[in-house]
Amino acid sequence: MIDMTDIIIKRYRPEEFPRHLDFLERMTVTKGTVEDWHALKSLHYKTDGKPFAPTYYRCELDDRLVGVVVMAYPKLLLAPRHRMFPKLKPTTNTTVANQYWGRYVNNNFAVISRSVVDTQYRGVGVSYRMINLVSRMHDRPIIEIQSSMSKYNPFAMKAGFQFIRPERPKSYESALRVFQRHFRSDPGDNEAIVKELFAMSESRRRRALRDLVADYHKNSSLAKAGRNRGTTIQDIADSLVDEASIVKLLKDIHNLSFTSPLYGVYRNPDFGRQLPGTLPLLAFDKQPLNKPLEIALPA
Repeated sequence: MIDMTDIIIKRYRPEEFPRHLDFLERMTVTKGTVEDWHALKSLHYKTDGKPFAPTYYRCELDDRLVGVVVMAYPKLLLAPRHRMFPKLKPTTNTTVANQYWGRYVNNNFAVISRSVVDTQYRGVGVSYRMINLVSRMHDRPIIEIQSSMSKYNPFAMKAGFQFIRPERPKSYESALRVFQRHFRSDPGDNEAIVKELFAMSESRRRRALRDLVADYHKNSSLAKAGRNRGTTIQDIADSLVDEASIVKLLKDIHNLSFTSPLYGVYRNPDFGRQLPGTLPLLAFDKQPLNKPLEIALPA
């Protein structure tokens, strides 16, 4: 029998709890290397592909790697960006216009391509603090993020990113019709689609691939602009020489027509300041999200 008189119930108020765990005080954020990403990339849900001209940042605890952020140059054409910044949408597709546009976007935007935290340190407030500090340290006025995970975990919102409402891709209906015309599998199941393709006769497989390519070419700006300017349906069809190239096409179609990751931006309040090369993780806590870091700058 339990003596109920020995049980004491005490109610604590929120302000009585510590704001963070003690070991966060020893964590720092600094520039890293590709080896840091390789060390933790198996813990990220999206490991394929390589961003353009990446810069790596690491969060560490007593020299132990805790998290990694991969920053990269942004896509030059991005529909959600044009919705958030409608005046930035290009109106012509000439070589001169594309060169000017490319310089402008690269000089003013960067994108968080990957962010991952060691599973031992998840849930204690590392991720959003790290992302915010990296966005301040990276010398661009606007930092972008496109994240499916943000639908389920508001880490980027807590880091100060502002998001627009996602929209169903405009090419969703037409892409769905193509898949339903040729396949029984779900359009998002690339493995099953590939199996169906290679079970088809040669002539039927060519028809299916040509319809997929035609719909992708019609709806994808990236397939026809920049370095792909002048690319034809036949050019893309001719590039489908093996299973790997077909899988890449299916992934590109899926990203274009069936996914709607959240798009958000952070306006860097420290743009133009020479921040220290290493920042304490808890520097995040010393000022509002949209204010410059309250930290002593190097002379």
